[in-house]
Amino acid sequence: MAHDRELDTSLPGVRLLQQWIRQRRQLQILLAGGRELQGRLLWQDTEFLALLTTGRDRPDLLGRSRVELISPIEADPLAATMPSPRLPLPPI
Repeated sequence: MAHDRELDTSLPGVRLLQQWIRQRRQLQILLAGGRELQGRLLWQDTEFLALLTTGRDRPDLLGRSRVELISPIEADPLAATMPSPRLPLPPI
């Protein structure tokens, strides 16, 4: 069942999306079929991404399986770096 799954925060892609959510980055998203959307992600879960597009009060939910490409619109090389794929060390 889909609702039993947890978001795997050890995956670099999940961590990068979380970074972009925290930074409120404007993103370009290409969906299967060629539709292109722009906006910022509000949250993600195992099934959906919540994208708030300019001029809208409520987000659109995008099925993860329909997303082909996500890229930041701004060309800020420092903000686009991949987060470390290493897991944090356990407390001592």
